[in-house]
Amino acid sequence: MIGLRLLAGLAVMLAVGAQAADGTASIDRSASGYQGVLMINQASGSQQQANARAISAGAMPTLKVEQHRDALTATDAAADLRAHIRGASFSGGSGVLGINQGAGAGNQQINGFRLGAAAQPESLDDQVLAQSAAGSSFSSAVESPGVGERLVEIDDQAFSGSRGVVQLNQGAGVGNRMINNLGIRIVE
Repeated sequence: MIGLRLLAGLAVMLAVGAQAADGTASIDRSASGYQGVLMINQASGSQQQANARAISAGAMPTLKVEQHRDALTATDAAADLRAHIRGASFSGGSGVLGINQGAGAGNQQINGFRLGAAAQPESLDDQVLAQSAAGSSFSSAVESPGVGERLVEIDDQAFSGSRGVVQLNQGAGVGNRMINNLGIRIVE
């Protein structure tokens, strides 16, 4: 059984290979019928991507993911960039799915999922909410008269019939910041 899962995982990795030479990230007819936890990071260009999961039977678990990048240049913005999810990719699956797909330069993507059981409810304070912010000390905008085409596509059959948690960050561009952060607390 483990060998079959490993083989399936390798097939998914091969099917989601990015084509960095032409600025295209493409997933085509991959991982339909997935079960359990599936995390995919696909990058064409310089990306920072993280899928983080935490489960606790006690207090609510915490996640802390930090991403830092250098300043962007106008050269980064010149290329045509494309991200595609095609066919029935991820259809009919169940579980916790996290996908980061990016084409371009300096993009930052995070999917965070926390599941915890607690004896009593807790409130959200500013510190917890601040972890969901994609802040920066400098502007991510890059001004360039020669900006290339940006295209992001998801086939209408992709994700159909999926159940559970689906987190998707998909971007084609320069300096994009995307975060999905979900926490589920089961109170006894």
